[in-house]
Amino acid sequence: MKKIIFIVISCLTIMASSCSTEKDIIQFTVLQNYFYKNDAPEGDQLLKLTTQEEFNHYFGESAFMGKDGEPTKIDFSKDFVVAKVLSESNKSPEIINISLKKNGTGELILGYEVKEKKPQSFTTRPTIQLAVSREYLNAEIKETKK
Repeated sequence: MKKIIFIVISCLTIMASSCSTEKDIIQFTVLQNYFYKNDAPEGDQLLKLTTQEEFNHYFGESAFMGKDGEPTKIDFSKDFVVAKVLSESNKSPEIINISLKKNGTGELILGYEVKEKKPQSFTTRPTIQLAVSREYLNAEIKETKK
C-alpha cells in the first residue's frame, strides 16, 4: 500500500511540475481587410500598436463589397495590435499557423509559419494583425518562426 501511495504522489508531482512550465495561450482576434501602407518602413517589422493614430500610420483599410468586406473594428480602449509585416516579395508569401503565447518570463511569443508560392510578376508585403487584450500591454513581444 505504501508503494502505491508513493507512486501516486510521484506521478502527481511530475504532472504538476510539467504543467507549470507550459506556455499560456493568449486569445487574439485576427484583423481582416487592412494593408501595409507604401510609405511605412521597409523590411521585416514586428509592431506593437496601442492607438488608432499609431495603427493608421502603418495600415490602411482595404474594404470591398460583399460578405466580410468591412475591415475588422478595433477597440483600442480594450485591445492593442500586434502586427507582423514581412519583407516585400514576388512569391506571395502567406503567414499561417499563427499562435500567441506567454512564456515563463511574461513575454508574448508570436509564432507563425510562412508559406511561399510560385514567383509572380509583382511584389506584395504580407502582414498579419492581431487584436490582443490590453491586459498584456506591458509584455515584451518576441517572435518565432515555426
